[in-house]
Amino acid sequence: MGLAILGAGLVFHQASTLDATYVVFISLAGLAMGSIALLMIGHLMQEQWLAPVRAEAEAAGLTAPLLLFIGIPLAFGLDQLFPWARGADLPPERASFLSPSFFIVRTIIYLGVCSGIAFWLIRTRNLRHTSAIGLVLLAPIMTFAAYDWVLSREPQWWFSLFGFAFAVSQLLAALAGAMLITLLKGERGSPQGMASLERALLTLALLALWTWFAQFLIVWMANLPSEAAWYLARASKAGLGLAGGALATMILAIVILVPSGFSRFGMIIGSALVLLQHGLHMIWILQPPAVSFGLVPAAGTAMLWTGAFMVLLRSRWRREDALIAPL
Repeated sequence: MGLAILGAGLVFHQASTLDATYVVFISLAGLAMGSIALLMIGHLMQEQWLAPVRAEAEAAGLTAPLLLFIGIPLAFGLDQLFPWARGADLPPERASFLSPSFFIVRTIIYLGVCSGIAFWLIRTRNLRHTSAIGLVLLAPIMTFAAYDWVLSREPQWWFSLFGFAFAVSQLLAALAGAMLITLLKGERGSPQGMASLERALLTLALLALWTWFAQFLIVWMANLPSEAAWYLARASKAGLGLAGGALATMILAIVILVPSGFSRFGMIIGSALVLLQHGLHMIWILQPPAVSFGLVPAAGTAMLWTGAFMVLLRSRWRREDALIAPL
């Protein structure tokens, strides 16, 4: 059904469908990359604290190949999404980097490598070795993807901290989503393990908040028109409302997560608030045109991904049950 909605949108409302597909594509690609990063960090630190959310993170990471398919319409509409694809004036070094063909090749490499890592993680026995190699590959991929997919919509603006801040946000959303699904399904794992996940979620939330604030503070202190323009473009009433809503939601989530000890209800509310904040923040960053943005194509693309995710998640749950049964 999601595929039918997406196809109909491309035929009858191409502009709004491209904007919607772009926003959902970036959000889902970030979620897949964040889930893969979460898996590898967990394997490197210790399997025990990762176990309650491992199946959810694996399923989200395994959707990376689907994103190559979802991104196909975007490849044919780059000139409607990115000013550099329409011949915007750029410095020579950026003009050669931001060419449509090279951009598409890089995107295929990003998602191809992520897909390879995701499948490698579910098949290998040496998880720590694989995770160490995978993180070395994934860190620059997430950074460059943030610049390519997000910052290049405003190619005159550039900030070195953006890639790291974007990656932290995706890791935070991946952990919050995995925890929310785990908790709604029914508590799995020890209270100590779930409490460790709660501490990890709180730490990432604080890190994400600090990183984005640090970026804003540096731009504000420098007060350069070329840097301030990115924030001014998002300072409309709607933009300020989104930013204020995202900030308030994040602060509320942190307040709920601060008390120590395992509280299933508190973790559900905290995880849900983190996901809501992530959605508001992503819309604020990506800034889709309010007039042309189509909710129906966005829903169709999200439905397509959700269907694939649920199939993969059930498969990972069955695998876990099969491993536990003989014990």
